[in-house]
Amino acid sequence: MTKQPSAISDRVRNFDTLPDDALLSVRDIGILASRSRASIWRDVRDGRLPKPISIGAKAKRWRVEDVRAYLKGDEAGP
Repeated sequence: MTKQPSAISDRVRNFDTLPDDALLSVRDIGILASRSRASIWRDVRDGRLPKPISIGAKAKRWRVEDVRAYLKGDEAGP
């Protein structure tokens, strides 16, 4: 049995038109940056991507504005 490809979220599909304060998950960022979850968390640790916003006990999200800067290669702020 072959595995079906995961559906790409509307947030990823419409990334260029999202407002700067929209929120993205680590999965969304992984798709946009072609990086693994572990690599994204390593980038957070190393300051290339800001720490995420906690929206629940185990739910973390990043602002689109920060993700756009990350994708352009800009270093994360303090």
